Formats: sequence, C-alpha cells, structure tokens
Amino acid sequence: MTLQDYLRVLRRSWWVVLSLTVLGALAGLVVTVAATPTYSAQATVYVSVSGDESPTDLSTGQSFATQRAITYADLAETRTVLERAAATLGRGTSVNDLRASVAATAREGTSLIDVGASGSSPEVVVARADAVADALTTEVPLVDALGPTSPVRLSVVQAAETPEAPESPRPRNNLVIGIAVGLVLGVAVVVVADALSTRIRSTTDLPPAPGLVTLTSMPTGPKKRSRHVSRTDARLESFRQLRANLLFGSDVRDTIAVAGVTAASDAQGVARQLAAAFAEIGSNVVVVDVDLRTEDGRRARPGERSDAGPPAPGVADVLGGAAKVDDVVTLVPGEKVFEVPAGRVDASSAQRMSTPAMQKLLDELREPFDYVVLACPPLVERSESAVAAKLAGSALVVVESGVTKRTEFLLALELLAGVRVTSVSVAIDHVREQDLGGGRTARSVPLDEGGQTALPSTSDRSHPSSAL
Repeated sequence: MTLQDYLRVLRRSWWVVLSLTVLGALAGLVVTVAATPTYSAQATVYVSVSGDESPTDLSTGQSFATQRAITYADLAETRTVLERAAATLGRGTSVNDLRASVAATAREGTSLIDVGASGSSPEVVVARADAVADALTTEVPLVDALGPTSPVRLSVVQAAETPEAPESPRPRNNLVIGIAVGLVLGVAVVVVADALSTRIRSTTDLPPAPGLVTLTSMPTGPKKRSRHVSRTDARLESFRQLRANLLFGSDVRDTIAVAGVTAASDAQGVARQLAAAFAEIGSNVVVVDVDLRTEDGRRARPGERSDAGPPAPGVADVLGGAAKVDDVVTLVPGEKVFEVPAGRVDASSAQRMSTPAMQKLLDELREPFDYVVLACPPLVERSESAVAAKLAGSALVVVESGVTKRTEFLLALELLAGVRVTSVSVAIDHVREQDLGGGRTARSVPLDEGGQTALPSTSDRSHPSSAL
C-alpha cells in the first residue's frame, strides 16, 4: 500500500480512529480517578569520618566515607535499623510496613545517602523517612565502632518535606498516554481491517479479471452543496460518463443487459438512469424488466405497491403468448424513456427466457428503438441474468460499493464467461467521495484484454459519434 492508500483508508474510517482515541482518553481519565494517590518524601544523611585535620587525613577520611556510604545505604533496610525506626514511630507501625515503603540509596561519588519513603498519606511518608534516617545515624556508629568511640559520624543534613502533590497518578501523563494508545490502536484496526476486507469499495479493490472493457465509479452525490462544489449533480454526471464509456469504450451496439452482482445492487435503478442518460442525446430507449422472479423471490420494484392490483402485461405475457410486444410498451410518465414491465409472472416465466420467444422479443424491440436496456435480476442468484446478457451481446455488471465481495464479483464474471459474453463493463455504484480520489465525479478506467489498466484504443472500436 502506498501513502495515498493509507490516507484513503483513514479518511474512509476516520470515525473508528476518533472513537478509539476518545476511548483511550477516557481510559486514561478512569485510571487517574480510580488509582490511589501515592506520595513520596526523602531525607538526606551525610557520612563523615573524624580524625586529624591534616589535608592527607581529610582526603583519606572523605574517600573512606564515600566507600562506606554504599554499605550504610544497604544497612538502612536491615531489620536492626527498621526496628529502631518502628519503635520511634509507634502507632502500630511494623518492620514489614517500613520495608515495603522505605528505600535508601547512596549518591554515586559522594558520601550522601538518600532515604526515601512512599505511601498514600503525605504525613506518614515524611515521618517514616525521618525515622529511618535518624535510626541509621544512631545504628551506624555502633556497628563501625573500633573502640570506645566511632570515627564514623552520620548526620541528617536535610529532613523530609511534606509533598504538596502526589507523585502518582499524573493526570496529564495518563491522558496523553491514553490518547496515544487509542490513536495507534485505531489506526492499526483500520489498516488491518481494510487489508483483511474482501468488500469492493472502489476500482482499486476489484480483483484482476480478463474480459472487462470499462470501469466506472458512480458516487452517491453530496448531501449538501457548498461554494466549493460544482453545481452539476455528481450522480447525474456519473451516468453521463457511464454512457460515454459504453458508447466509446466498449462494444455495446443496441442492447445491453444491466445486472447486479447480488440483490444489494440496485440494477433496476441503474438501468433506468442509464436509459435516461441515453435519452438526453436524442436516442429512443426502452427499459425491459426481465426480473421474472415470483413475488416471494424478488424484492419490490421502485414505485411498486402491494395493494396496486394485478400487474400490467409485460415480458412474461409476451413470452407466454398472451400479449404482443406493441401492447406492453409504455412511456414512462415525465420522461423520454419507454418501458416494458415484467408482467404477470408465474413459476415458468423465467425459464422461457431461454426459448426463441425471448430472442424474438428483443428483435422486435430493436427495430423502433436505438437502445434496449435489460434490467436483470442478480447474477449470482438467477441464471436467467447470464442468458439475458448473452442475448444482448454485452453486460453491465453493477457492484454495490462497500457491500459486494470480491468472491461474489468473480463468480458473476464466471457465470458470464460460461455463456461466452465477451463485452463486460463494470459500474461501482454509490461510491463514497473519499474513495473517488479527491471527490471526482466519476472515474473511468479502460482495460485491455488481460483486465489490466490501459489507454483506450481507437483503432479497433467503432465510435457512434452520430448518437451524440
């Protein structure tokens, strides 16, 4: 993946990153509130050696004190020192309590010992640090005494001070860490989910497949306009682009089958809008509804009501010999497009599409109309869609962005290849703006015979410029 791919993925799923970042921040705040405050205090002990006042004696004594400071720091955590400190503190303080909360360290290269204490009460930690420091200054001369008096002297040079704020938790640090962890986790989740996803969102997600002629991305369209957005409707313009792709970039002649990969694709809507785009350039267009599934096997068609009464005669009636073609062609109200409804469908209507009656129906429609658009049922669900595509000679496969899977798309192409449909175009419907690459209205990608991106060829395709 390139940097642009990562940015595209993040733009698409920004809400996931934002949600996990907010959760991380909330987790940091919860940890801060739930954690018990911990205070720390420190007392400093100075180690010195008494002796002659000559420079040599002073240097030797200082060197001795520095070396012994390390031993005395370890001695501060022994039972003898801690028992003396516990006796000074009283109030039920035990040696184990001091051992768990007090630590002593010698400063490197000096004769200073830091006695630190930590706990949940600032007054208690100050008392414990001072008590252990005092106990150490008392016990060390007794341990190192070589005679009646010890040459080693320890003195507290800095008593512990009451801390004003707890050492932990630190709200700002926890908040920053929570935000950072949530942000990193959100980005990781989005990138991994995109890498594992098999759904097709844009042309870049399509698997390599031979036989594809053109690819067109059709956006949903902006929900509201701004002064930075063109006043041209993005979705309407994408169907004009689709029309141009089919006219100049494919082998579409007079008939095209429009079929969704699955029921999630609105092939009926795409077929009608494509027909309207052809009608804009003065072509006579008829939309033929060949979705001949029975009521329990199909979803309701646009504008269809369950209480509208019996359906009007249509394709099923013509195939069954109950009606003639001229009797089922009607003009769509308010448009320059004609239509042939599915008609009165029975259990055998879909199977009649494989009979000569279907070819005769198409031949009769091609005479008065420039383009015949077949609105087919889903390819992977109904075999008659592949039959319609073969009879039409070309197919437009509608992929629903973010819903159709790669495996379903490849199965649809396999079904078309099985009936030897050689002209297959793909339209990815309802592509979100961030997947179009900067909000372009439509994206057309002509392909070569191997299914790879190529420049459009003008030597082997006829250009119906008269239609424009």
